[in-house]
Amino acid sequence: MPRRFPLETVRQLAQRRTEDAAAELQGHATRLRIAQDKLRQLQGYRDEYRSAKAGAMVQGVAMARLREFEAFLARIEEAIAAQTLEVQRAEVVWEAARVHWAEQHKREKAMDTLAERHTAQELQREIRQDRKTQDEFSARVKPGPMKIRLK
Repeated sequence: MPRRFPLETVRQLAQRRTEDAAAELQGHATRLRIAQDKLRQLQGYRDEYRSAKAGAMVQGVAMARLREFEAFLARIEEAIAAQTLEVQRAEVVWEAARVHWAEQHKREKAMDTLAERHTAQELQREIRQDRKTQDEFSARVKPGPMKIRLK
């Protein structure tokens, strides 16, 4: 019977840590994607408002309305700047989580390699033990030289 891998508990812990790191990475990827979507949305609003402003300028616009366009565009630019920083922060956090996952994955694979080696060694040990047992059995079963008695 093969012996249990002595580091099986450590191997299971490495697997659990890799799974946890993967889940964390996925959460950070989702947050990054949401931040990027929000930035694109703000940039879309800005572009729409700029187009609306240009259209109003062609048709003629009151000075008060022009100031409103400018004030709103300034607020959108501030929001875009803030969201750009949020995207950059989310990218840094995601990259750190990716590196952490890669490290955990590497440790898990190392433990898997050790477990595979252990399994191979146990198989070889069993094969040697079986051969030894068969050899011993064969040695006992072999009849010795027959002695013939003449009367």
